[in-house]
Amino acid sequence: MFGQSTPEMSRLSYVAAREGHLLDILSYVHIRRLTPSPALIFNAIISICMVLAGNITTLIDFFSFTAWLSYGATMLALIVMRWTKPDLPRPYKVNIAIPCFVLIVSLYLVIGPIVEEPHIEYLYASLFIASGLVLYLPFVHFKLNIPGIGSATSFSSYLNIL
Repeated sequence: MFGQSTPEMSRLSYVAAREGHLLDILSYVHIRRLTPSPALIFNAIISICMVLAGNITTLIDFFSFTAWLSYGATMLALIVMRWTKPDLPRPYKVNIAIPCFVLIVSLYLVIGPIVEEPHIEYLYASLFIASGLVLYLPFVHFKLNIPGIGSATSFSSYLNIL
């Protein structure tokens, strides 16, 4: 996910917004070009901020840490779901050894660098991921609305049409 190019990531942001996990404005599509322009702009801004924040080595460390943390969490969720809800319909089924192997590799690639050479960036990456939970609970799970966000979204979508 994190090692992908901006157009692929913008599609992920677009779909996440369409499903209600991100701001609604990121789910908008340009009228003539049929591209998720707000999601593209959002990912470009995030990418620029991360490039400006440090050197390329720090950026690679940050992305690989968060990517493997995400892969590990995904594999853990797959394993837990396989045991707790075995009767759910699945479009395709993978041998359980593969997610177990990927989970072990991701644990090694997440914990190994911290043990070998601890950096503050690993804490920042963990806090960045935890901030997603802090924002998810009130705004997505409990459907809390910020006053005025609807008019800001409408204004932003008007600018996107131009």
